[in-house]
Amino acid sequence: MSTLCPAPQWDSTVHDGAPPALPDAPEAYRIEVRRNGVAVEAATDVGRYRAATTLEQLDRLGGLGEERTIVDWPALPWRGVMLDVSRGRVPTVEQLELVIERLAGLKVNHVELYLEASFAHPTHAEVCEPHGAYREDEVRHLVEHARAHHIELIGQQASLGHLEHFLAHPDHAHLAALPGGYVTPDGSGHEPAACLEPRSDEAFELAAGLVSAVAEAFDQERMHVGLDEPIDLNPAVWDAIFDVPGAAVPWADVDDGTFCIPLPDDRVRDYAEWVRRLRALPALEGREILMWADVVAAQPELLDLLPADVTLVEWGYEDRHPFDARVGRIRAAGRSCWVAPGTSGWSSISGRVTNMCRNVRSAVEAALTHGAEGVLVTSWEVLPSVSDWPGFVWGAALGWNPSSEPDLAAALDLTVARGHGLGAAWVRLGRVHDHVVPGTPETGAVSEMFRSGGMAAIGLVLNGMEPAVLDAVVEDLDAAAADLRTATTEAPDAEVLRAELWWVHDALRWGVAAARHCLSWPEPIGDAEWLGTEHDRLTAEHRRLWWSRNRPNGYERVAAALAATKGGF
Repeated sequence: MSTLCPAPQWDSTVHDGAPPALPDAPEAYRIEVRRNGVAVEAATDVGRYRAATTLEQLDRLGGLGEERTIVDWPALPWRGVMLDVSRGRVPTVEQLELVIERLAGLKVNHVELYLEASFAHPTHAEVCEPHGAYREDEVRHLVEHARAHHIELIGQQASLGHLEHFLAHPDHAHLAALPGGYVTPDGSGHEPAACLEPRSDEAFELAAGLVSAVAEAFDQERMHVGLDEPIDLNPAVWDAIFDVPGAAVPWADVDDGTFCIPLPDDRVRDYAEWVRRLRALPALEGREILMWADVVAAQPELLDLLPADVTLVEWGYEDRHPFDARVGRIRAAGRSCWVAPGTSGWSSISGRVTNMCRNVRSAVEAALTHGAEGVLVTSWEVLPSVSDWPGFVWGAALGWNPSSEPDLAAALDLTVARGHGLGAAWVRLGRVHDHVVPGTPETGAVSEMFRSGGMAAIGLVLNGMEPAVLDAVVEDLDAAAADLRTATTEAPDAEVLRAELWWVHDALRWGVAAARHCLSWPEPIGDAEWLGTEHDRLTAEHRRLWWSRNRPNGYERVAAALAATKGGF
């Protein structure tokens, strides 16, 4: 197990025999460390930059005093990260600069900013400004900053679904495929209108303007146009999501019931025509177009209807997602493809490290098996952002060299914390969910105890959870706390990193205490009064940490969600 992250493809301290020849690949490099100095061989600037990041790691590990030969190149041409900067959290420009620099140290070469209304579209100020949207000059600055670190920074503009911010505005409400949004038959559940009507020319003009503005601002060779989850085109999907009595599950027969978005027959061609019209936009001419593949999974016939020059991005965030089957179908149809596993950080306040590792591993294996071009590790709205980094590190490591899995705790210490001990706490906190079986998809059971004010534990008890389960969680939290107390870090945001991990620890501990209280189980961590006071402290600390990384716009939504976790305490 190499201490470098990503591990080199060939390292004389690990491998036997003569080193391989330097491959003819843009990012390939060779390093010779000898007593009289260091020699680097690379055919390109990016190859020399990759060598420099390896040497910087070697220096921090004290490895430049040992004779060594490294020959290295990536397994996948594109190793990417997607940052959701739309759903409340809009990082400051300075924070994005730091994220880009860290990712470059992991040999990531592609970053996407997921945009709904968080780009300052010049003709939609009334929608975008309240969200703290990035101005064009800020985008261009970030693009250049990323380019200096050999990262392609692109925008991903939602262009069919996920446009609820625009459809909530009176000027655009009539463009919705499902005016007024979805309401359950009994009126108890509601989702706002989020998807444009693909048969409307006026709706297309709105989408075309959004996509064109982002393409021109980022001005890169590729653009991601989203196109995922157009659920309003098939309200039966909402019926299944809301468990409407008697509702069929539209995706039940697709890949053993793995979630996707089946469309009615008359909507399949609407969707294909929408994609064709987007692909033909003048602003996208000459650019590679990425789009999500969740609709194609349910209707493989779409593969023959879509424009030839689009790249499908197959996403799935659970460890059993059928990447192999779905990527295999896409590639068998002669289509370009990327895979998109997730950090398992959203909804779960600590991340779900075990699920994430398996999810990323299966995605990368499918990409290599079927010849997909890239991996895009996705991060959606998350509380707090520190829980994304295990996924970013693991995905970068496997995308570069899948034959050598990193020691994740050590890799986090090396590449993010620049110290010792925080990585162990990070991983422990992300694995507390493993104690609760069955687990909770997306959120993780222990995080859900926090998010539900402890009430989630009542449902888990019906599935056989016992007090010993929560005792095991507390043991892991105690071990994580011991790691945090002794950890060292020289990261530029060291104070915030440490405080964020403490917040995760304290929030999980609060969730366990709330669960025990709700279940009347013995030896609670604190009584109802303590639970209320501690939640108030957690709320205040979260606000402080949020403002240290993000723009203030959108915090009201996050604060409301956090307040709801308090329950009756």
